[in-house]
Amino acid sequence: MNRKLYVATLRELLEQLAKERNPDGLPRISKAKVNEYAENIEVVAAKLAVPTSDVHTPKEPEGEISSSGTPKAEGSVNSASEGLRRRFGVHSNNEEKSRDTIDSDQSSAAVKLDDAARIHIEKHRKLQEDLTDEMVVLARQLKECSLMMNQSIKNTEKILDSTEKAVEHSLASTGHATSRAMVVYSRSFKTTCL
Repeated sequence: MNRKLYVATLRELLEQLAKERNPDGLPRISKAKVNEYAENIEVVAAKLAVPTSDVHTPKEPEGEISSSGTPKAEGSVNSASEGLRRRFGVHSNNEEKSRDTIDSDQSSAAVKLDDAARIHIEKHRKLQEDLTDEMVVLARQLKECSLMMNQSIKNTEKILDSTEKAVEHSLASTGHATSRAMVVYSRSFKTTCL
């Protein structure tokens, strides 16, 4: 699958999730979650947009680990992508300026990479593609689970409605039987007294 298609699919699925509403008309997922997912998608898009031959990756320090658990390198693709994050559906001039600045910084620092560096970059790129695929699958599963949960809630509401009607009918029958018993009792009491 093409990298641009991955990103486009992620954006499309996120838009669908953002548009979905529950029966009360409220969004299924919060705007904060939508924005968080959108930022993650933009980070993925930025990482996939960097060409392999133009990136210079310095030697990684041994003990330095990023928050995602992978080794972190100064000036790596991760640090460049931080400036490329953007809000879902928001396009600003500042964003374009920061992209231009980052692109010019990367082109001025471009050097020829050796085979080990290329292999390392390709390994990370493959990992990123796998993670993107997994995000797409998880988004679809989330949608399916939401639909199943919605159907389950509707079924439960139907069961509760029918149970409520049955209880009302039972109470009405019990009330009718009680009133008839009272009439019979009062008649029998009157005949006993006479």
